[in-house]
Amino acid sequence: MSMKKVFGIFCLLTFLFLPLNCSAASTGKPRVAVIPFENQSPRQSSVLEGDLDRISEDIGIDIEQTGKFNVVDRTQLKQIFAEIQLEHGESKIFFDPSTINQVGKMVGAEYLVIGTVNGYRAKKEERYTAYLSVRMIRVETGEVFLSGRGEGVSKENMLEALRKAADDSINGKRGMLTMLRGGK
Repeated sequence: MSMKKVFGIFCLLTFLFLPLNCSAASTGKPRVAVIPFENQSPRQSSVLEGDLDRISEDIGIDIEQTGKFNVVDRTQLKQIFAEIQLEHGESKIFFDPSTINQVGKMVGAEYLVIGTVNGYRAKKEERYTAYLSVRMIRVETGEVFLSGRGEGVSKENMLEALRKAADDSINGKRGMLTMLRGGK
C-alpha cells in the first residue's frame, strides 16, 4: 500500500473526529488514549486477548477517575484500529510505535497508555499469576511520562489475576498513578 493512501486514511479519520478533539481540549485536562494491551509473555494464548481488552478498559476508567485526565472513548479507538487493520491486514500494526503516535494525534490525545503482559502462569488450575507493565507515553515526543508494574494472584481464574495485576500496576506501590501522586 502506498504512503499516500495511508496518509489519506489518517487525514480522513482525523477530519471525522476533529469536533470531538476540539471539545475535549476546552476542559484543560490532558487527553489520554488507552491502547489495547498486548501479551508479550513467552507463552502466547488467544484466551488472554478478550481479557486484555477488559483490562485496558478498566485501566482507562481508573485513569479518568483521577480527575486529572480525559480518556478517549474506546469505540473511537476501535474504529481507527479496524481501519488500520483492514488496510494493512495485520493485527500487530497497533503496536508499531509510529502508528501508535499517529493514532494518538488522530484522536487528539496528548498521552497514550500502553500495557503489556510480561508473564503469566497457572499451577494446576488452583493458582493463577499475572505480571503486567503499563506506560503512559507523550505522543509528541515518544517519551515515557509515567510507568508502573504489577503482579496479581488469584485462585479463581486468569482474568481475576490480570485485574489484580492491573490494579497493582496502576495503584500499587510501584503503580503508575501512585507515581503521579508522588509515590504515596
